[in-house]
Amino acid sequence: MSDSAYSDSLVSSESLDKKLKQPENLLILDVRPRFSYLLGHIPGAHNVWRPAFQADESDYPFSSMRASKEKMVALLSRLGATSDTEIILYDDQQGMDAARLWWLLKLYGHDQVSILNGGLTVWEDQKRATSLKPPKMPERSKYIFRGTEHPQWLAELSQVKSIKDEKNAILIDVRSFDEYTGKTRKSGAHRRGRIPESLWFEYNQTVNKNGFLDKEQLRQMFLKEGITPEKAITVYCQSGVRSAHTFFVLSEILGYKNIKNYDGSWIEWSWRKELPTVKGSPKKTDKSLN
Repeated sequence: MSDSAYSDSLVSSESLDKKLKQPENLLILDVRPRFSYLLGHIPGAHNVWRPAFQADESDYPFSSMRASKEKMVALLSRLGATSDTEIILYDDQQGMDAARLWWLLKLYGHDQVSILNGGLTVWEDQKRATSLKPPKMPERSKYIFRGTEHPQWLAELSQVKSIKDEKNAILIDVRSFDEYTGKTRKSGAHRRGRIPESLWFEYNQTVNKNGFLDKEQLRQMFLKEGITPEKAITVYCQSGVRSAHTFFVLSEILGYKNIKNYDGSWIEWSWRKELPTVKGSPKKTDKSLN
């Protein structure tokens, strides 16, 4: 399917392959752990992993929050980027980590950023070239965010706490069902369970081995669960990563306008012992759990 059938924020392997032939002002970022990157990556891609775009440990009393704007400026400067650089992100996790970095770059105001549909998995399945050698680091730049900032895409704790009192607002938990019900607790979380009154919709329903599902399939999937465009939607997961993926689907592929990503997500909520949690299956064990 062509890029335009989805979104300007999504790039096909075919399109990226063409761009590699004339890579002027192009920055490709491999959003995976370093050891994975060194086993093979798209030629010319630089490696960045979560610590590079997460807050420093001293910034918050809990982990995995977004990096500050200043830290992102330092990262992009080190990579030689300018405000006009086209940035293409990929991973091998169905776009999950790439979506987190995409959300953060757009949040602070870098306009030209997109995700490779299907990531490295599709790239390799199509027998496209990979490299074991990291590219030469570019000359350091003095990066400045000059694009459109999107502060409305960020949900803070106070906003999440008030959702239950807002008309036509919903909170969506995109973790696994075992995390949602409190059966399991991932490392980093401080308690089991979920935020009260949150709807469960696991993020990975929106992708398959070829990348994101067809736009109409996605539209029907969300409509079936009552996740409709006129609602004020907030998504969360463990640490704002999987929820950034669902945010991408709703905002970029389906065109939803009123949607936020709760950056603190379950790590922050579970850390604050005064906040209520819920365990077990929801009362409505219906279509949303199929």
